[in-house]
Amino acid sequence: MMENKSGRIKVEFSPLGTARWLHIWEINDPTSRGVHMSRAGFSTWLEAVKEGAFTPEEQDDLLRLNIGDLVAGTRTTVVTTPASWKRFVADARKGHFDEYTVRT
Repeated sequence: MMENKSGRIKVEFSPLGTARWLHIWEINDPTSRGVHMSRAGFSTWLEAVKEGAFTPEEQDDLLRLNIGDLVAGTRTTVVTTPASWKRFVADARKGHFDEYTVRT
């Protein structure tokens, strides 16, 4: 099996607590276990991503997403590549992550 060098931002329900929390991480970042984000926070953030209203911080050839809202400090950040971010945005606009949002 060939490894995906462009990376991929993954979203899943957190195995901790209840289904109110999500675990978000970049699969090609072995230095991070990702972040935990509330489904409410994710819903707001995902809408901003879809609308182009969220801009990651650029750090040389990587991007920093300051998104986690469970633990303060460095555990609020996901580091990714521009290619992985572009893929995430395209997938978000196609509705691939809508299952994780809060439904009213």
